[in-house]
Amino acid sequence: MIVVLAACAHAAGYRVPADVGVLVSDPPAFAAFEADLRAGVERELPASTGEAKKDRLFTLALLDALDGHWPAAVARLDQIAALESSPAARAMRGLTIRIFAEGGDLRQAMEHQLAQLPIELVRDQLAMLRTMAQVFTPAVCRQLVVENVKARGGRVSFDDAQAIAFQRYAVVYLVPAAATIDKTLAEHGIESAH
Repeated sequence: MIVVLAACAHAAGYRVPADVGVLVSDPPAFAAFEADLRAGVERELPASTGEAKKDRLFTLALLDALDGHWPAAVARLDQIAALESSPAARAMRGLTIRIFAEGGDLRQAMEHQLAQLPIELVRDQLAMLRTMAQVFTPAVCRQLVVENVKARGGRVSFDDAQAIAFQRYAVVYLVPAAATIDKTLAEHGIESAH
């Protein structure tokens, strides 16, 4: 009975505070949200198929990365790659997680990961990454959540929960690395997606 009630609660969405933007910038607020999100996604994952399964695995990879569990995050990305039929999506999904998982020098990790990519196939996605590096700040990430996440009754959908997790990841990892990401992609001839 308790498991059924918990599953129904997640089917109705994930709990968020009235100010959803706080989840992007406040570690304790995000930690409470993350616990609810992780429990729900882990419960939903075994029954998920297709895109839903890949999306849930990616969300767990983001959460693992945010918790500093890099091998687990990369293992989830490998599971997604095994399910992915699109060569571009297989190459790009989780690229920055793979970069940060290498540890050490960020520039060297980027060069290593970029050397493995079919650049022409993923040029548009790399252009989007470069644009994110140019425009994301903690305030921008927070605003994206505030403007686009729609809570109903103090809960958000899985898609909105995933967006919150991504923006938190962006604040923690992409924003501090923005200059290196921008410069490295520019040196590879990647234009911004403006």
